[in-house]
Amino acid sequence: MTTKLLSISADAKTVKGNALGVLTGILYLAPYDISGYQVCPKSTDACRKTCLFTAGRGVYDTVKKARIRKTKWFFEDRNTFMVQLYNDIKFLVRKAKKLKMVPAVRLNGTSDIAWEKFAVTFDGITYPNLMTAFPEASFYEYTKILNRKSALHIPNYHLTFSLSENNDKEALKALAAGMNVAVVVNTKRKAAKPVTFSGFPAIDGDLSDVRFLDAKGNIILLTAKGKARYDKSGFVKSLDYRIG
Repeated sequence: MTTKLLSISADAKTVKGNALGVLTGILYLAPYDISGYQVCPKSTDACRKTCLFTAGRGVYDTVKKARIRKTKWFFEDRNTFMVQLYNDIKFLVRKAKKLKMVPAVRLNGTSDIAWEKFAVTFDGITYPNLMTAFPEASFYEYTKILNRKSALHIPNYHLTFSLSENNDKEALKALAAGMNVAVVVNTKRKAAKPVTFSGFPAIDGDLSDVRFLDAKGNIILLTAKGKARYDKSGFVKSLDYRIG
């Protein structure tokens, strides 16, 4: 039986993108080194404790085990994994076309892998990465890895930097470079968010997950979810927090 890797419009946030004409597929792996392999090289104590791995369907053991199996597959049999992922994206693109929607792919649902570095070969053609293989799709990620210059030059790949409890300097550099910065804040669910944060224009990131449509130079405000709701480490920010 073939194991599907992409979850297509299967959670509340990506479903919101449907109203914007976007069909989203997300790859959920086991974060940091839960699987025995490190997929979040810049993870911190706080982000490990508050990871979205514990939110939504991630609370179920069967889902956690499936994500661990996928992660081990990526590291232990890279070729077949990439072919399956290619096929899943191909299916997403076809489905989106049929529905007259924009296909979008988030490969780091609960990981922080530099996907621009991984080639894929399909039908005798080798592509430098999945984004190049599917120019008609929009790929997007949240990342704590600032120095991903090659990724920033891929036209259909959008990166949003993630603020943590100890990377304010990197976040300011990301903003200066035109990147957006995601900030988890201690607002109540469905509460209105401010239009500025730390002196920068702000966007309510909970309205949808379609980050590649965001204007540049913005703070993306995200309400704390899962275990992050109880964070006391400084990872979750108050609305009066000043970056840097």
